[in-house]
Amino acid sequence: MGLRDKLTGLREQAQEAVAEHKDQIQGAMETAGAAVDKKTRGKYTDKIAKYGQKASDAVDKFGDQGVGAEEHHDASAAGPTSAGESDEATPGHRP
Repeated sequence: MGLRDKLTGLREQAQEAVAEHKDQIQGAMETAGAAVDKKTRGKYTDKIAKYGQKASDAVDKFGDQGVGAEEHHDASAAGPTSAGESDEATPGHRP
């Protein structure tokens, strides 16, 4: 077992732990954000909410990677999915 295999195993364990305890992690982040907002007397409420949401999204994404990683890879390999994307926007593609 090489270093890469060990690191991959650790990443998978972390993703499983995050997926399992996602609600607790997000609750702790909300509590921390509320405490910081209180200490700053609401001066940075918008920034705290903005970065709190980014952190929450990151927890969701990291936890979901461990649960459905194969599904995400299959979907991304299928090509453009949104209405704004097309083959014409792909560099080097000729219709």
